[in-house]
Order: sequence, then structure tokens, then C-alpha cells
Amino acid sequence: MDDKAQLHTLEGVGAAILITMTLVIITQSATVITPQHEMMLDVQLEQMAYDALTLLDTAPSSVISTNLTECVAGWDMNESNIQNNGLPSLDNQLSLLLPGYLYNVDLAYVQNDALVIKNVIVNGDPTEDAVIASRTVMLTNLSVVETHGAWIIASDEIKVVEVRLTLWQI
Repeated sequence: MDDKAQLHTLEGVGAAILITMTLVIITQSATVITPQHEMMLDVQLEQMAYDALTLLDTAPSSVISTNLTECVAGWDMNESNIQNNGLPSLDNQLSLLLPGYLYNVDLAYVQNDALVIKNVIVNGDPTEDAVIASRTVMLTNLSVVETHGAWIIASDEIKVVEVRLTLWQI
């Protein structure tokens, strides 16, 4: 009996199992997106929305006129509609960052132990493929006073506001 032949056979079977298991693990653990895949557009759109909010929140004042926190702090507390947007400075900056896209912006915050969601920029009804990105900003009494906003915040209090950007393609 030839022990070498049996050893080569076992090595071949072991290698085949190893290669098969590697392929199964790789294909099940990774999302494969081809350029024609419809999810690719949603991922790109969502990344653009997050990038726009991040840029508005972190860019220095030499680059943009008012950052995201200043825009939110200066809100007059009036809910918007399609004819009247409550945050024109934020609307102008988003229109420059996202040309060719439509977007709505909502602010979510807690008031009297209840979650309040207000529309501050409305550009229409989102389509089915709209994506939502959000960024949290913190307001203090000083930031509201400096921007002439209508928020009511005690001097030692911090108001946490979530800025929700709904973005869709025309």
C-alpha cells in the first residue's frame, strides 16, 4: 500500500475544503456592489448628505459664513413650508453644496419631556429613494443670544438638537 498517494489525496481534499470555506466566508461577509447596482446610488447619496452636514458643522468661519450650530441657534422657531424656509442661511449653503438635488431639513429636540420635530427647510415631498442623514448640535444660551435665535435655554443648560437632512435626486 502506497502511503504517499493517500497523503496527497488528503492534502487535495483539505485544500479544496479550505478554498471553498474561504470563498463562502468572503461572499457572505461583504456586500458586493457593482456599478449598475441600485443600492450604489443610495450609498453615494447618503454619503453626500453626511458630508454636507459635517462640512457645515466643522468648516472654519473663513470658508462659510455661518456654521451649522450658528444656523440652528439663530432659528426663529417658526415651522417652514414650501414658500417660506425658516433657515435661509442654511438653505443657501446647502444649495451650494448639493447642486441638482432636492432636500428637506428637520430639527428634532426634546421639549417638556416630548420629542418635537419641526420642518425648517421644505423643498417638496421626498421620493422613494430619498436618504436621511443627521448631525447633532448643542446649543447654549450664549450661542442663541449671539445669533438672535428664539430658543429658550437657561444659562446653565445645553439643548441637544438633531439636524435631519432628507436628500433626493430630481
